[in-house]
Amino acid sequence: MSGNLVQARAAYAGGDYNLALTHLNHLLTAEGGADEAVICLLGQTLAKLGMGAEAAEFFQHAAGLGSADAFSHFCRAARLYADNGRDDDALICSMRAHQIQPEDPDNLFLLIKLLQRSGDTAVVEKLKYQLIASDTSEHLELALELVGANRWDVRSLILLRKLRKLHPKNMVYRNAVVSLAREFCDYDVLDEEDSLITPAKWQGRSECVAQETPHDIIHWCDNEAVNRLARNSETIGALSPAVTAQRRARKHAWGEKIRIGYLSADFFDAHATMRLVGDVLKKHDPERFDITLFCHTPPRLTATPATKAARQQWGRIVDLNGLTDGQAAAKIRERNIDILIDLKGHTAHSRVTILNHGAAPVQATWLGFPGSVADIDLDYVIGDTIVTPDSSKPFYREKFCRLPESYQPNDPQTRALPLPAKRADLGLPEKAFVFASFNAAAKISRRTVALWARILVQTPNSVLWLMCTSQSMQTNISRRFERLGVTPDRLVFTAAAAYTDHIARLQAADLALDTFPCNGHTTTSDKLWAGLPVVTIKGRNFASRVSESLLHAAGIRELTAENDDDFVALAVQLATDPQRLAATRQTLDGNRFRAPLFDSERFCRHLETAYEMMADRAKRGKHPDHFDVPALPPRTGAFRSRA
Repeated sequence: MSGNLVQARAAYAGGDYNLALTHLNHLLTAEGGADEAVICLLGQTLAKLGMGAEAAEFFQHAAGLGSADAFSHFCRAARLYADNGRDDDALICSMRAHQIQPEDPDNLFLLIKLLQRSGDTAVVEKLKYQLIASDTSEHLELALELVGANRWDVRSLILLRKLRKLHPKNMVYRNAVVSLAREFCDYDVLDEEDSLITPAKWQGRSECVAQETPHDIIHWCDNEAVNRLARNSETIGALSPAVTAQRRARKHAWGEKIRIGYLSADFFDAHATMRLVGDVLKKHDPERFDITLFCHTPPRLTATPATKAARQQWGRIVDLNGLTDGQAAAKIRERNIDILIDLKGHTAHSRVTILNHGAAPVQATWLGFPGSVADIDLDYVIGDTIVTPDSSKPFYREKFCRLPESYQPNDPQTRALPLPAKRADLGLPEKAFVFASFNAAAKISRRTVALWARILVQTPNSVLWLMCTSQSMQTNISRRFERLGVTPDRLVFTAAAAYTDHIARLQAADLALDTFPCNGHTTTSDKLWAGLPVVTIKGRNFASRVSESLLHAAGIRELTAENDDDFVALAVQLATDPQRLAATRQTLDGNRFRAPLFDSERFCRHLETAYEMMADRAKRGKHPDHFDVPALPPRTGAFRSRA
C-alpha cells in the first residue's frame, strides 16, 4: 500500500480532511493514476469538505471500474448528486444501481423521488408497488401516496398493515386497514384489529370514530348514535348554523312551477342510480315542475350514444365540471332553483359541499347515502317510515320527508327482464338448492358469514353463490366458511356481469340471502325485479333497513326476520319447503307490475307531493319540519304489461 494512501487515511480518520486531500492529490499526480481505494477516499474526503457534487463524480467513476462495490458506489453518487441539485446525474446513477439491485428499498425510494421530479410518471407507475417490500416508514408513506388505499389490489392492504404496525396510535391507518380488510373479506385481519380494540370499545371512543368516514362506518356499525360521529373528510368542515340561517334569509322569487334541481355525478345510463331514478325523472309533470340536472359526471362517461339519448329525456342539463363549489352554487342560484336534491351524500365522487354555499332555499338529500349527511346544509332527508322511523329523528340534523311506501324508486321501463339463464351455463349444480348473494364484498361481514354458514349447515343439499372479484377474496371467504363447518365445494364464486346477463342469471337461484348490518340496496331491488325472493333482518339504522323497505313495497314483507336466529330459521324453512317457496315466488312475480316497488309513475306522484309540501312550507316562511306524504289510493290493475 502506498505511503501517501496510508497517510491520507490517517488524516481522514483524524478529521484533517484538507491534509487527506493533499496526500490523495499526490497519489493522483505523482504516481500517474489511482485505483478504486484512492478514488473512493477522494469522494469521501470531498464530501466531508462540502464538495458534494465533486465527490459524487469520484463515486460514479469508482462504480464504473466494475468492482463488487459498484452498487454502493452508484448509490452514494446518486444521493450526493441529488443533494446538490444535479438531478439528471443522480437519476443516471440511481438507475444504474437499480439495475444491479432492483429490490434495494433505499435506492428505490430515491429513484422514485427523482423520477417524480423529472415528471416520468410512467416509470413511477411501474416501480411504486416495489416500495411495499420496505419496512421503513418514509418509504411506505411514499408508497401510500402513490398507491393509495386501492380496493382492487390486495397489496394496498399489505402496505397499510405495515404502516399500522409502525404507527399503532395512528387511527387513520387503523381505519384504512379495516376498511380494506372488509373490501378483501380478510376476516383474520378484522379479528386481529378487534383483539386490539374491541368494537364496543371503539364505539365508545368518539375521537376514534371521528376518524372513520360516514360511508365506512355503516359497513360494521348500525348504532345511529355512533354513525353520526363519523366525520373523517378532507373537504368537509363543521357546519355553522349561520350558513343555514343566511341561506334561508336570502330573498327568493317563487314561480308558478316548482323548479327542481338534481345534483349528481351519476347521470349516465350505465350507473345503478339511473336504473332507480331514470323513469321518475322522465315522468315529472311538466305543467307543475321544471327539472334541471346539475351534472358533475365525468365527460368520458356521457359520450356514448346511449347515454346522450337517455340524458335528453331526464331533464335540462347544466354542467358543473371544472367549477368550484362556490361557482357551482352561484350557477344553481342563477336558475332560481326552488328545491335542490343531492343524489350522492357521503359517497364517492360527491359534490355535496356545494350545498354549503347557499345554492337553493330548500335543500334535501335522497337516494345516494343511507343516513344523515353530516356537516352539510340540508333541510330534509327523503326516506320512508321503515328506513327513517320516529326513533331515528334524534340522530339526524335533517327533517324527515317520508314517502308512503319506499324511499327507493325503480325504473320498470328501461330495466332489462331477459329469459332465465341455465344453471349448466353458470357452473351451478342442477339439483342443489341455490342460495345467492351478489352484494359488494365489503358488506359480507363476519356476522353475515356466520349466519350464512348456519343456514348451509342446516341445508346439506345447498350451495351459496357469491359474486367475488379476486382470488384473494375467494380464499379469505372460503377459509372463514371452512372454520364454520362449510366446505369450499359448497361455495360457487362468479364475477361481475353485464346488467342484462346479471338479471338472467339471478333467475337461476332459489333464494337470496341479505348482508348485515349493511343490506343490499340496488342489488336487492335487482333480485326482486328478477323474481328472486330476498330474506333479510329488521335493522337499526337506515343502511340496515333498506331491504325491509323494498320487501314491504314489493308486497312480501314476511321475508323480514325479527333477529339473527329468525333469519336462519326462515331461510332454512324456505329452502326445505318447496311449496312455501313457490308460493312466495309466485306472489313476487305477480306483484312485479302491480306493487309499488317498481311503479315509477306512482312513486313520481308521491315525490311531487313531497316537493309541493316542502315548497309550501318555505313559501309561508316556516322552517322545515318532519312530514309524511299521504299515499295515493292503491292501484286496481297493472301499471305495465309483461310484454
